[in-house]
Formats: sequence, structure tokens, C-alpha cells
Amino acid sequence: MKFKLLVLALFLSHLTYSQSVKDSLLKKDIVNLVEEMEFMYGYDQTLREYTIYKTFDKCETNRIENLRDSLKTEEISSRQFESDAMKKLIWEKYINPKDAEHTERMIEITKKYGFPRVKRIREYYKKEFIDPEFNPLIIFVHSPKEYWEELKGLMLNEYKQERISQCQYGYLLWHFTGRKSLQPMLDNGFEMVTENGKTRLKSTCD
Repeated sequence: MKFKLLVLALFLSHLTYSQSVKDSLLKKDIVNLVEEMEFMYGYDQTLREYTIYKTFDKCETNRIENLRDSLKTEEISSRQFESDAMKKLIWEKYINPKDAEHTERMIEITKKYGFPRVKRIREYYKKEFIDPEFNPLIIFVHSPKEYWEELKGLMLNEYKQERISQCQYGYLLWHFTGRKSLQPMLDNGFEMVTENGKTRLKSTCD
């Protein structure tokens, strides 16, 4: 019994030390990391928005996003590419390759610093983000299929270490299993609720 308690104590001590080291490294490199991740997130969002709105003007895309559903649909329809080849080119040459590159970089960052979710970043970084919706999690949500198995294990560990929430883990797992079912989210902090006659997925996490 004493031996088991000793092993448990050593294991917990190692986890605490490992967490402390990752937090210290994150604090030390936080400015460079945020600037790098803001670029990756911005690239990710901007290129995807361009395939929908055919503009890099954020004011214009925000204007369209804020339209009533019918007007928004009409506006987006009027902006569609006349040639499918152009949209395909953007995805194949500019989005997919960078998704892979950014995924690999985020894996490196996560292994070294622990996953830098926004709540963790805010412990050490007090400036306003360039984009108020900035969230490094989105980079993994757009990760290519060839990384999913590795990311399942990596992010399960981050969840166990409480560096991501249960809902964040469920959201990622939904992507890593091909987005074929909502069950990964329903098993991890989400529930289906009916409000005003409409059923939607709702997070139960803080």
C-alpha cells in the first residue's frame, strides 16, 4: 500500500511539475506566440471568407453577416464565382496546404506549451486581440484528415490536464471523427434544446 501511494505521489508531482514548466514557457513566449497564432487564425478565416464573399474587406463581410437571413442569402448568391475552377484553385493552392502547415505548427506549440486556449492566453496576455473572435482552437477544427488520429490522443491529454474544456474537446472530437455525427459533442458537454420551436445544439460548459 505504501509503495502504491509513493508511486501515485510521484506521478502527481511529475504532472504538477510538467504543468508548471509549460505555463512558465507560455508566459515567457506569449507575445510571439499570440502574434504567430493571430496570423494563422487570420489567414484561415480570411481565405475561407473570400471563397464566400469574394472580398478581403472585413467591414464588407461583417455587413453581409449582419443582414437578415433572406438578404444575406441573396447577397452571397450574387457574389458566387462564375467559374468553379477559381474556387477550387483557392482551396487546393492556398487553403488546404496552409491548413496542414498550421496544424503541424499548432501540434508543436501544444506539445511544448500545452494547448493555448484563449482563457489560458489571457492569464499572460493583456492586449486586445486583432480579431475579437480570435481562437486558436479553430486551427485544429480545420485540420486535415491525416492528422486526426494524432490529434485525438493529443487533445484527450490536454482535456485530462484541464487545458481545454469538455465542450472544446467534444467540438474537436466531432471534427476528428469526420463530422458525421453530433454524438462526440453530445457525449462531451453539449445538449439538444428546443427554443421558440427550433431545436439546436447548446453548450453546457462555462
